[in-house]
Amino acid sequence: MTHLFSYQAADRSGKIQTGTRSGESKADVIRELKAEGLFIIKIHEKKDHTRIIGKKVKKTELMAFTRQLAGLLGSGLQIDQAISLVATILGKTRLAQIAFDLKKMVQEGASFSQALERYEAVFGRFYVTLVKAGEKIGLLPEVLKRLSTSLEEEHELKSELTNSLIYPVLVTLVSAIATFVMIRVVVPSFAQLFARSGQVLPRITRLVLVLSDILPYLSLFIIMGVVGFIFWYCSGLQSTKAKMVWDRFQLAIPVVGSIRLRLSIARFARMLSLLLQSGVQLVEGMAILQGVLDNLVLSELLHEAELEVRKGGSLARCFGRQAQWPALVKQMVMIGEEAGNLDEMLAHLAHFYEQETRSELKNLMALLGPVLILILTGLVFLIIVAILFPIINVPLLD
Repeated sequence: MTHLFSYQAADRSGKIQTGTRSGESKADVIRELKAEGLFIIKIHEKKDHTRIIGKKVKKTELMAFTRQLAGLLGSGLQIDQAISLVATILGKTRLAQIAFDLKKMVQEGASFSQALERYEAVFGRFYVTLVKAGEKIGLLPEVLKRLSTSLEEEHELKSELTNSLIYPVLVTLVSAIATFVMIRVVVPSFAQLFARSGQVLPRITRLVLVLSDILPYLSLFIIMGVVGFIFWYCSGLQSTKAKMVWDRFQLAIPVVGSIRLRLSIARFARMLSLLLQSGVQLVEGMAILQGVLDNLVLSELLHEAELEVRKGGSLARCFGRQAQWPALVKQMVMIGEEAGNLDEMLAHLAHFYEQETRSELKNLMALLGPVLILILTGLVFLIIVAILFPIINVPLLD
């Protein structure tokens, strides 16, 4: 883990310098400063403000911060001035507090990437690596602009996916509530009538009556299972092996699995393309993405490919041996490596899969709505039929 240290040192002429420097430990920072010909007067680790401010910020805040910072740096402002202006624009947000702290660290002598490393839990390793690469090649405004575009495209795609699921979820919820009310309220009101009639009830009626009796226990079991799964999944208690099994299961689900795979590939291709365009080496970029991707199956495939490339192998050849990658991915990567424009090919690949996913999801949601309504109608019809069959044959009671 990277730590930030504040130091005071003297150079060979006796001039006092103060600033901040990031490093794995105090000894590493002292060794680095001595290598620059400085004599350490005092050094101490800066307080971790991330614990006070929190570890998460809104995605929209991060997008605005990146876009505005890129524009201000592109207009010629110094990094500390640009950060200060952006922090003021953000107002009383969590990210604004972090930005003011970033400005302070930069003014004390740290580079922007070194300051960001202190808040890696907020910005993420991918973000920090891109900024560091932009500083290294002297194109930080351009890199930030590409990064903001990437963040906005990813956020837009997630918003579209979420909005497209609202209608099916609402229909499913209404269907479940309506079915529950009919089975637990309507059906029991006829149970005594059926019992007094003494007739042999049709099989469908007996099934509905049994379901009415066990539904409370079944519902409780389902709710406990869903709550337990959500807690297990969100709390990080699951092992790597369990995560791998769950990710494999998601990819194996018909229709949903293919959509999930394309979304993961699009995210991988967009991120790796952005890293390569920013000057990050292919091997380093693949190592970074292994901790960024949300699917362990693809992370494992990337790990195998990284080892192959480190040995001097070809990324396309390694992908060719891995059956999980679609043929289009293998071909585009092979063409990109042969033509020397892998970053462009990956960008095209990401755009293609995002558009394909949007189109397929739109068609799927257009079909899913009527199907869910038909299912609800069918359930209600079956319950009504189960009630009406015995009533037709029940003799009139005095």
